[in-house]
Order: sequence, then C-alpha cells, then structure tokens
Amino acid sequence: MKKNRYRKKKNLKKHAGTLFFSLCAALFVLLGTWAWGAFTEDPLANTPLILEETSIRFQNFYPKLDQVENGKYVTHFENGIRASYTLDTRIQQRVENYFEHYKVPYGAFVAISPKTGKILALADYSAREPHKKNIALQASYPAASLFKVITAAAAVEEKRVSADIDISYRGEFNRLKPAYWKDNPEKDKLKMSLAEAFGKSNNVVFAKVANRWLDIPTLIDYGERFQFNHRIPFESPIEISRMDITEDTGGLEKTAAGFGKVGISPLHAALMTSAIANEGVMMSPCMVDMVTSLAGEALYACTPKVLKQAIAPDTAAELKKMMGETVQSGTVKNIFRQRYREKSIRKISIGGKTGSLRGKTPKGRYTWFVAMAPLENPEIVVAAMVVNDPVWHITAPQVAKEGLSAYFDSGESTSASVSGREFTR
Repeated sequence: MKKNRYRKKKNLKKHAGTLFFSLCAALFVLLGTWAWGAFTEDPLANTPLILEETSIRFQNFYPKLDQVENGKYVTHFENGIRASYTLDTRIQQRVENYFEHYKVPYGAFVAISPKTGKILALADYSAREPHKKNIALQASYPAASLFKVITAAAAVEEKRVSADIDISYRGEFNRLKPAYWKDNPEKDKLKMSLAEAFGKSNNVVFAKVANRWLDIPTLIDYGERFQFNHRIPFESPIEISRMDITEDTGGLEKTAAGFGKVGISPLHAALMTSAIANEGVMMSPCMVDMVTSLAGEALYACTPKVLKQAIAPDTAAELKKMMGETVQSGTVKNIFRQRYREKSIRKISIGGKTGSLRGKTPKGRYTWFVAMAPLENPEIVVAAMVVNDPVWHITAPQVAKEGLSAYFDSGESTSASVSGREFTR
C-alpha cells in the first residue's frame, strides 16, 4: 500500500512537472511569436509603398509632387513615414510650366541620370484630357524614327558597319518604295554616310541598311536588348513597349526605317538613350530616392543597379557619333544653333535623335526627341514627346532644349568645363 501511494505521488509530481514545462514552452512560443511580429512588422504596412528585396513600388498611388523640403519633392505617410524623390524640382517645374504655357494636346518629358538610373524629371500634360496621368509611362505611341537607333546598333555590332561608311541611294529620303531599298549601282547616284543618314533621318538609307545587312530575328534581338517586349522595373507600372515585324514584303525595311508596328513609352525612350550614353549599360530606373521612419531611420534608399548590358561600349561610341550629327547638321540643327540656345547650354555638346509620325492613341502628329549632354561624358539624358493636332503648338526638340537648359542652369552639372569636339553650331 505504501509503495502504491508512493508511486501515485511520484507520478503526480512527474505529470505536474511535464504540465509546467509544457505551459512554459507554450508561453515562450507565444512571447517569441509576439516579439518576432513586433520586430518584423512591415513599417510600410499603412502606406501605398511596398518594399521588395532590392526595390520599392507604389500600390494604387502616384506622388502629387506638391511638397518640397530641402529642394526635394517629398510625401508624408502614416506612422511618420517620409519618402523623398530623385526628381530635380527646377527641371520638373520648368518643363511643366512650358507645357502649360503652350497648352499642348499631349506632352511628356523624362530626364534621367544615365550612370545611376535616377529619374531627374517625369512631367506630362494634356490640354485635351486635363486629368490624364502617367502619359510618360504609356507605350501606345509610335516609336517612329527613334527606332533607327536599334537599326544602327544592330548594323554596327553585328556587321561592324561604321558610322562613316558611305551608302549610295536614290529617291527622296523621306519616302519609301521597294525599288529604293535594293542596291542598283546604275541608279543609286546619291550618297550619304550612315552617320549623316542617321542625323537627317534618311528613311531610304536605313531601309537599305536592313535589306543589305540585317534580318528579322537580328532586328528583333536588338530591340529586345533595349527592353522592347520586356517589362521595365519601376516604382509605377510602365506599359511594355511592343515591337512586331511582319514577314511580308517590306516588313523588315519599313520597321528599320521607323514605319513598323513599334510602340514606345517616353520613359523607355529615355532608358534606351541612356544605355548609349552609359557605354551600352542600361541602368534600372528609380524615382524614390529614400524612405525614412519617424525617427529618421533609413528604410529604403535607391542604389544604382544594372538592368542590362544592351550593346558593347564601342557600339555605343559609334551611335554617339551619329547622334552628334543630328544636332550638328541634321534634323534639329536650326533649333540648336548656338545663337538660338539659352546661355546655360550654349557651349554644351549635345547629341540626339528625332522622330515624327502620325499616331492613333491618342490621335495626332507625334514629334520625338531624345538627347544626351555633354556628348563626351553624358550626365543627363532626356526624352520628349509632343502630340499636336490639328494646330501645332511646340515640338519635342523645343521641350528637350527647355529641360536641358534647366539642368545646366540649375548648377546640377558636374562638369567643370566642356572639352572635346563641339557637336553643335
């Protein structure tokens, strides 16, 4: 009997110990879970900002850009969260005022630092649809002759075609006929270098370049190297720039000259140009510079990230040479003549590419201009698009000149002096 009572007592103590241990373990788990949740709770939970592994994005949000602190646009969210942006207030405001002054039907302007991917300006305006937003992020606009950049890149890198090579042709170079893009030594009495053809946007020469040296897979490949048909990471969704080359007669040649089924967004146009400015390297774009907590703790900071090595550095150098011709003796030589320039860019070398074509979404006549400056070591790349119809207000090169002037007038330029060949008159 005594032994049984002893055993029962011993078992009770054992069960009590086990129960106590289990309760302690459960309490420890609960406290640990609470503590972990307290330490790992998303500090941006009550904001439209979503922090990802190496980036940040907006959810159903676009900054109003109506608050400026210490020269930067900022947004204050709940819990004391503060976001500052990479945008240069002077460039942004000057271009916005320029659009509004001329009441353009549709206009968009993007400025970017080619070495970092930081967006310096992202402005849009529509007199026709005053509440329309994100014009610069939509890709329903015809790329027009901006696509000659892709054609030139493919010819230079794949077939080692030099910017200085002379190409014989015939006919008016702003028109395209199948007979014009085929070599005919007896009739091709005109001659133009590839760089000059790029600067003057000679459609016949670029159709001949495609017919002589390229094919559809190669041209698609180089378009996709520059992110056509691919998503571009950004804080707000950027519509994918679509390109499609038909296999019927002239599909290759017309696309190469800028008349294909190719759409592009102004932000993508700026990125495409920035890759050329940055020795062929395309950087990921970012607009959110830094996010901090109420206590001033940095929760996120934009750090430069390579998106893609689009082309080789020597290919980029040849393209820069061609872009210099656009401003020196090509389609914008009159707009950028030194005597017509603002003082801030009078001695700055500039390279660029124009485009012009009618489009349907929205309907109107599109003008484009992408540019980089200074051409020897670009600090800034801009892309401007203006849709006019039926009355012409201003053109894209004028908008780009306004944005470049604001940048170099603001003192943001890191160039103490400008050296090398002067690419403008």
